[in-house]
Amino acid sequence: MIKFGLKPAMAMSLADSDNPVEQLNTIIDFAKAARDAGFHSIWAGQHYFGGNRIRWEVIPLLARLIPEVKDSVVGTCILLLPLHHPVLVAEQAAILDIISGGKFVFGVGLGYREREFNGFGVPKRERATRFEEVLVIIKNLWAKGMVDFAGKHYKFTNLTTPTRPLQKPTPPIWIAAHGDKAVRRAARMGDSLMMNPHASIDTLERQLEIYRDALKHESKPFPVELSIRKDIYIAENREKAWEEAEHEVPKLMQGFNAEKQYQELPADDGYDETQDLKTFIRSRYIVGNPSDCIEQIKAQRDRLSLNHFIFRIACPEGNRQVMMEKIKLMGREVIGHFEKKFDGEMRTPPQVNEEH
Repeated sequence: MIKFGLKPAMAMSLADSDNPVEQLNTIIDFAKAARDAGFHSIWAGQHYFGGNRIRWEVIPLLARLIPEVKDSVVGTCILLLPLHHPVLVAEQAAILDIISGGKFVFGVGLGYREREFNGFGVPKRERATRFEEVLVIIKNLWAKGMVDFAGKHYKFTNLTTPTRPLQKPTPPIWIAAHGDKAVRRAARMGDSLMMNPHASIDTLERQLEIYRDALKHESKPFPVELSIRKDIYIAENREKAWEEAEHEVPKLMQGFNAEKQYQELPADDGYDETQDLKTFIRSRYIVGNPSDCIEQIKAQRDRLSLNHFIFRIACPEGNRQVMMEKIKLMGREVIGHFEKKFDGEMRTPPQVNEEH
């Protein structure tokens, strides 16, 4: 069964007003529409500084959305672990797991934006060691309620907390990765890998093999759920979807290059303006009418062993109602297709061989 998630706050450019309360209500409406459309999970991410809109901090935002989405899984996609103190993250995320009734996924990553590390006074060169120390401390606080730790960045002696998650020993820990080293780290330290939305499918396919090999080295099974964060350009009309993608993607690439995001990927998988735009888009995005999107999702599922797609639904027109219609279209045509297929497979009686 394929699961579908939505990051509703990634559509905040669609808010009809600069009023923060109206912006929050827009996010809530998107999340509720996703719930009603059959999305299985709701996600929020974390970035700081820059831009001209509110950065909706992930922990309080998810706490606000949980009552609206009821039985949906909620998760961080992603929380920038090296920037934060492990005790604060451990207790706040444990509370989210409790509020959600044990349906929380802890999605974490390194981060890459220079201004975020500078703003928090954390040297970017330390991000990997900080990530590992913070995650080890959080796991121990969740699983044991205490930790003794002596690392490069943190030292604790008999540190205890009664604030622990419902899920035992911990909520699922999904680690996002751009580079090959990060993929190996996800296998070593996490319960699953969150594949990144910026790499080509060829790079992701190669990294999947790195992940499989690293799991074998750790004597760990392949995860029950393997996810990817993905942008989707969907419209009733194929030409309209491609028009939106070809208009929006170059602007996204300019932003990613300015943030040096493609430096996080393997050296042969970057972007420059000499590349054929359509080929570039096909290798990284889901684009088209619902039938096109279904076929592309199936192809990525088969090539990458994916069963959880976390979508940003692109809406370059910046129209709130158009975004609501896209969410409904996803639910009716795309999620509905996979739900019917799954129901059919579950209800198909076993074949009986009547030959003797």
